[in-house]
Amino acid sequence: MEDNRPSPEDVELSRQIRKLENRLDKAMMQYNEAQGICSTYEHIVKRLKSERIEFDNQLTALERTLESKYRDFEELTLLCGDASHARDVAQHTLNKAKWSFEENKQ
Repeated sequence: MEDNRPSPEDVELSRQIRKLENRLDKAMMQYNEAQGICSTYEHIVKRLKSERIEFDNQLTALERTLESKYRDFEELTLLCGDASHARDVAQHTLNKAKWSFEENKQ
């Protein structure tokens, strides 16, 4: 009868092959995990770049609006000064007319 048992060298080679296969499986799992993480970070970077452009555009629009509001404020300040002067002139004219009326009345 022939002995079908593997030789000690075959057993050792089989053990080494299993160890290498296990190491390869671990390495493949780590590689796949790293690929997933890399993909996630690439998406994050892409989104951040997109948001940066969007925020730059929003900032530019807000700066233009702010400049416009400053111009409006300066214009309103001038109009306020003109209105105050017109009020003072009208008040002075009214007082003069009252004084003149009072003098003519007497």
